[in-house]
Amino acid sequence: MTTTFGDLGRGIRQKELADTVARLGRKYLIFSGKGGVGKTTLAVNLAWVLAKSGRRVGILDIDLHGPDLAAALYLDANLTADDKGRLIPVEVIPGLWAMTVQYLLSDANQAVMWRGPRKIRAIAQFLGDTAWPELDYFFIDSPPGTGDETLGVVNMIKDLTALVVVTGHRLAIVDAHKAIGCLRQSNSKVLGLVENQASLVCPACGQAIPLNDPTKVESLASQTNLKILARLPYDPLAVAQAERAQMPLAEASPESPLTALLKELAQSL
Repeated sequence: MTTTFGDLGRGIRQKELADTVARLGRKYLIFSGKGGVGKTTLAVNLAWVLAKSGRRVGILDIDLHGPDLAAALYLDANLTADDKGRLIPVEVIPGLWAMTVQYLLSDANQAVMWRGPRKIRAIAQFLGDTAWPELDYFFIDSPPGTGDETLGVVNMIKDLTALVVVTGHRLAIVDAHKAIGCLRQSNSKVLGLVENQASLVCPACGQAIPLNDPTKVESLASQTNLKILARLPYDPLAVAQAERAQMPLAEASPESPLTALLKELAQSL
């Protein structure tokens, strides 16, 4: 049976939540202080690479006001429920399951106008009242900043590990510093930084052209005592190929330098 916004109202018992979370394997929060730095693209491609390598992977979009996961996966779907009333995550490809509020919207341009308690209940249901299978990896694509959604999921999942996505832009650096402080105040583990759009892959010659001063992210890493896990370029040819093929970049452009770095990062997890 299909499910709608109205089905998200019932409370989730702590045991239901704990039992489900225990099945999710290694859990990673893809986080940033600022929007537009590429969290969703990173989460989707890491999940895709791991699923294609034979791992069982889940990905949950907790950005309730600006959900992009369905669009990033090029997949429209309607959520259904099992005979116990639990939501059934969408199986994107064999071994990869996804959940987003976007799958509950009748119109992709529909706004979700919820306040804090409603958002927390919805996220609890996406976690604890969803028929997630036994997984090896679980990625959470979060909204930017330190709002209800991120704080809620950090409280629900105690063994969450964060990857902080940042660009070399000054404002992204400032906001990333705040985001890291928030995670640490919440006693969450921060694995390291992922610098996105660190360079531009020249379409003509294939050489990487720096887009920002690399010392900015290096300084952030030093000040926060974190490693830079990856420095990802912007590859316009690979992005265009993914758009034409309507599939994530890692699948559409397997030979690109960006895909190679994404695979290295996925393997390091």
